[in-house]
Amino acid sequence: MNLHLFRNVLPRYFHNKTRLPELDFTKPISDRLKKTSMKEQTYTNTNNDDDKSLLKISLRGQCLFGLHPIEIALKTKHRQFYQLFLSNTSNENRPIMQNIQQLAENLSIPIKYTSTNTLDRLSFDRPHQGVCLDCSPLPIQDIEQTIGIKASSNKISLDLCLVKIHDPMNLGGIIRTAHFFGIDRIILTRSTCQPSPVASKASSGALELMPIYTCNDLNTYLTSLRKENNTALICAAHQGNTSLRTFRLDDIKKKFSTTNLQRIIVLIGNEHEGISEETVKMCHYSVCIQPNSDSEISSLNASVACGLFMYHISAQM
Repeated sequence: MNLHLFRNVLPRYFHNKTRLPELDFTKPISDRLKKTSMKEQTYTNTNNDDDKSLLKISLRGQCLFGLHPIEIALKTKHRQFYQLFLSNTSNENRPIMQNIQQLAENLSIPIKYTSTNTLDRLSFDRPHQGVCLDCSPLPIQDIEQTIGIKASSNKISLDLCLVKIHDPMNLGGIIRTAHFFGIDRIILTRSTCQPSPVASKASSGALELMPIYTCNDLNTYLTSLRKENNTALICAAHQGNTSLRTFRLDDIKKKFSTTNLQRIIVLIGNEHEGISEETVKMCHYSVCIQPNSDSEISSLNASVACGLFMYHISAQM
């Protein structure tokens, strides 16, 4: 049978693509989502007043969600707090839930008990674990406007610079790893996603503990650091000229022995674009993680690669 005729006799199947709403997790519930919610069948039950009340909730800031992010946020007090939402069916005997309630009462934060369905919507169906918090965004400083970040005389500071990390889940995982290994600062370059509630939940609350800075002009900032001549710049690159397996902190100390090494910055890019050649050339070291010779995968997830770098370098420090 002619191939063209064969194609014509095959049944054709069509499907309609579902258009998902574009959600911004850094802002309160959007007007578009409110309008969508009003049309849903869940509101046809006039006895469910708690679900209807969701449409009347106006968040003043971001909706942080999850037990550990909220507990740590209330402890560190880096944000402003407006209202705490708790599930009216949650197990209040859990120590962490009791601690969250106690912290909120000590800070005079209004507490509202509501349904799980309401919490689902406030967190955009993310795993809230029975608690949400209306609060301000984390304060973030511009690294280029800070005056002379100095390390202590007996400690070399270790910073992490994230270049175009777009996925908030990746960002959260990286920040959790950075805190675990004792990284001093996180620097977010332009086009890197913001430290949203999604990132905070993915970090298991470590986002609330880390000093975070932004950098709008990375190359200008790196140029200024090279002039100071006391900061080692290490770039994680796919085609790096040094393998992470053989990379040693002692070699860095020898290179900076006459100028007193005070700080190390590791640059991590996303797994698709990596870091531009211009930025790579500005770094003192270009380091790669070499795959197994039989591997069909040429690169690692940014969060995994970051974990390997952080462990390798911090273990030597």
